Amino acid sequence: MADPDPAPITADWLRHREEWQATFPGATVAWEDAADEGVGIGFDGLDPSAMVRALFRTRAPWPEVLAWYRDVLESRGWEAREVKPFTWWEWTSPDRPGERFDVLDRGRWPQRGEELPGWPIPEDVAGKTGFEVLYTARGAFSATRPDHA
Repeated sequence: MADPDPAPITADWLRHREEWQATFPGATVAWEDAADEGVGIGFDGLDPSAMVRALFRTRAPWPEVLAWYRDVLESRGWEAREVKPFTWWEWTSPDRPGERFDVLDRGRWPQRGEELPGWPIPEDVAGKTGFEVLYTARGAFSATRPDHA
């Protein structure tokens, strides 16, 4: 029987999972966000899941990024589902209920010279693909829960 008051999953626990540690080769972090279980995430703060997410930049095209994450996650038993055609995929695992891994295409930054007048594109992002990675977990049976580690 599960502990009636299990320890909450923390963003720090998620950061240490091998799935989060596996980052697309050569990608750089543009920004990160995190929340512990019970804090509330999403635009309305109603989702109690623990969460880590980051926006990455890479020179690789989106299909290459998606194929890499598909290979890495599915080799570890995660099952894919396309949420929004061509741009958003999620993975879940029957062995890890309450956990989900999402990868979203956030578009390609314009090349230098393609920017709109008055909207210069910084050199460090020009021509790069942006993609978001989101890892969430909640519930007493999550393998990420501290008392299961």
